[in-house]
Amino acid sequence: MPNSINLSTFIKPAISGMLVMCLLLSFNVLAAAKFNVQKRYLYVQPGQSIFSIVKILYPQDKEQWPYIIKQVVKKNPHAFIGADATKIQIGERLELPAISSNFKSKTSSKVVAFKKIQAVGQVIQNRGKTFVISNKNKKRTLDIGSEIFVGDRVFTGVKGFIRLNMIDEAKIDLRCNSEMLIEDYQLLRGGNRSVIYLIKGSVRKITGTIGKMADDIYEMNTPLATVGVRGTEYAIRVLQQHGCDGSLDVNSKGLFVKVNRGAIDIKSQKEALALNQGEAAHLADETGRLKGIEAGDGVFDSAQNDKKSYFFGSILWLILLMPFIFFFRKNGNNEH
Repeated sequence: MPNSINLSTFIKPAISGMLVMCLLLSFNVLAAAKFNVQKRYLYVQPGQSIFSIVKILYPQDKEQWPYIIKQVVKKNPHAFIGADATKIQIGERLELPAISSNFKSKTSSKVVAFKKIQAVGQVIQNRGKTFVISNKNKKRTLDIGSEIFVGDRVFTGVKGFIRLNMIDEAKIDLRCNSEMLIEDYQLLRGGNRSVIYLIKGSVRKITGTIGKMADDIYEMNTPLATVGVRGTEYAIRVLQQHGCDGSLDVNSKGLFVKVNRGAIDIKSQKEALALNQGEAAHLADETGRLKGIEAGDGVFDSAQNDKKSYFFGSILWLILLMPFIFFFRKNGNNEH
C-alpha cells in the first residue's frame, strides 16, 4: 500500500502538468493563427491594379472596397506615386489588412430594405445583331432603351453597332464583331469606379463624370494593356485584324489606341506610355513594346465617309470645270 500511495502521488502532478502544457500549446496555436490573418503580403505584378487586387482578395466586402483601397494606400505609401490609388508601382510589396469585422460599415447594424439592382447604362443607338450575356449566364437581346448592368457581357455581330449612355453621362460606342464586359460601374461619394474589359473588337468612349476626380478608379482593360484616362475621348481596337462596318483591315491582331480629345495612359506588361490629343499607339502583343504610330481614321472608324467625301469633292470640281471645258472645246472648233 505505501508503494501505491507514492505512485499516485507522482502520477497526479504529472497528468496535471501535461494538461497545462496542452492548453498552453493550443493557446499559442490559436494566437498564431489570429496573428497570421491580421496581415497579408503581396508583390504587385505587371497588369495588376489596386482595384483588381482588392476585388480578388475581398470578394465578400464589396461595399467596403473604397475604404479598403484607402487603407492599403495609407499603409503602403511606397507603392503608390503621390498617394494616388491609380498609380501603383509594379514589384512593390503590399501589406494588406485582414478580412474581418474591421471593415464593417458604421451603418451595418441598421436594417436595410432590399433594393433592386440598378442599371449602369442604357442603349440609345442600336443596329444589327446585339445582345448581352448576364453574370447569371442569361441572354438578352438588346434594343433602344434596353438597360445594361454590372456583370453584363455585351456582344455585337458582324454588322452590329451599339451606343450606350452610362450613369455618369459617358458614351460608349461598341462597333461590329466586338465583345465587352462591364466589370464594375458605380457612382459613389469618394469612390467612383468604371472598370470595363474590352475582350476583342473596337470601342470609342467619351468619358463622363468618372475619371475626373483623383479618387476615381477608371480602367479600360484589354488582353494586352490597360488604359487610364484624365477626361477624354479615345478609340481602341484590339484582337481585330479584319475590318468591319467600313473599317480597314490591319496587319496586326494587337492593340491600336488613338486619342481624339484629352489624354490617356497606357500600361502594358513592359512599360507605360502617355498619349495626348491626336496621338496614336500600337502594341503588337503582350511581350511587345508600345510604339507611336500615324493611324488613319479607317483603323478605328468607317473609311466610307472619307471615300464619299472624295467622290462628292470630285463631282464638285467637275461641275466647276465644266464651263472651262466647253469654252476650250468651242474655241478649238472655231479655229478649225
